Amino acid sequence: MTIFTVSDFLAHINDTLSRAWNVSELCVEGEVSDFRVSQGQWVNFSLKDDNGLVPIFMTVWNLRVPIEDGMRVQVYGMPRIYPKFGKFSLSAERVELVGEGALKKALAALKLKLEKEGLFDPARKRQLVTIPNRIALIASRESAAYGDFVRIINERWRGLEIDLYHVKVQGAGAAEDIVKAIKQANQNHKDYDALVLTRGGGSLEELMSFNDEQVVRAIFASKIPTLVGIGHERDISLAEEAADVRGSTPTDCARRLVPDRQDFLRNLSYQSSAIEKNINNLIESWQRSLGQAIQAPSNWLAQQKQFLLHSTSKLDANMAQWFKALHEKHRSLVRLLASLDPKGVLARGYTMLCDARGRALTSISSLAIGSTVTAVMRDGEGDLLVKQIRTDDLSEQQKLL
Repeated sequence: MTIFTVSDFLAHINDTLSRAWNVSELCVEGEVSDFRVSQGQWVNFSLKDDNGLVPIFMTVWNLRVPIEDGMRVQVYGMPRIYPKFGKFSLSAERVELVGEGALKKALAALKLKLEKEGLFDPARKRQLVTIPNRIALIASRESAAYGDFVRIINERWRGLEIDLYHVKVQGAGAAEDIVKAIKQANQNHKDYDALVLTRGGGSLEELMSFNDEQVVRAIFASKIPTLVGIGHERDISLAEEAADVRGSTPTDCARRLVPDRQDFLRNLSYQSSAIEKNINNLIESWQRSLGQAIQAPSNWLAQQKQFLLHSTSKLDANMAQWFKALHEKHRSLVRLLASLDPKGVLARGYTMLCDARGRALTSISSLAIGSTVTAVMRDGEGDLLVKQIRTDDLSEQQKLL
């Protein structure tokens, strides 16, 4: 017979429990009872059903959703006996709510808490720049939301640089992924004009990562203006509430982020014409006034002296505003032309391939093995011999033997 010390016996029991299921964690579902927090860091409650009860132990940092007695939850963790107390419990790593009613109740409590802290205060929300140059996009690269967002951006305003931070958008670890991506983007916050967080629609359970408290706090703390859009019109997530700007869908986010190029050019032309017309009208008005002064100087000066004293300062201010507006429109047009200039793309490190006639090659089908193409770079060009052609489909690759 083996004789154990108390510590060895408990260690043996815990080892047996951890190997009994041969999994990294178990999931137990039941109703919460006797919920309490000790010393601001230890969470204890019981998980019960009609025929049994399991003690649950975890830290407050692992509890990502507010819970209370009577809620139905799923607890993920492993069973163990704590040597110091000799008590059996399920050591929990995370808790997830079960049922839309429980989710909504927990979200209402969390929203009230964050609202009192000022995380949704409209007064602190920032505006997006009219024409962004570079943005950080947090999304799943496999999602339809990512494809829709990029497509609309390219249709409306080519030249925008998009840095994708690929994340999980639902399920275990999704909230942690999103928080990490927000913090990584903010390490280079001066490089970005906006931070966009988006995903497609889904059930309330699937969208819970966008209601996670740490995600909401990361959005609130972002140094980059935030735009959040989820394809779910019925309920607004807490992430959207905390964002500077909310888009109803990924497509709507793209439309809010950049103007339509053609509309922008038409408006720029209209504004320029309006400013020019106002300046011409002002000049004509002064010419007429000068003519009247020459024809009847004493009489006219007596009538207009007070008016001129009042209007001179006002005219100076108006002229300053007109010329400032004209200057801003000119700068916007220069930025637009720069974004459309192929040389600007080459200056960022890209290369353009041309055929013998100098026409840009945009498809792999334009190449032939043995042909010569010209590579145009920012500081010169050179001729290249095509030796091998690869397409995106590996089965269609052509190779030089």
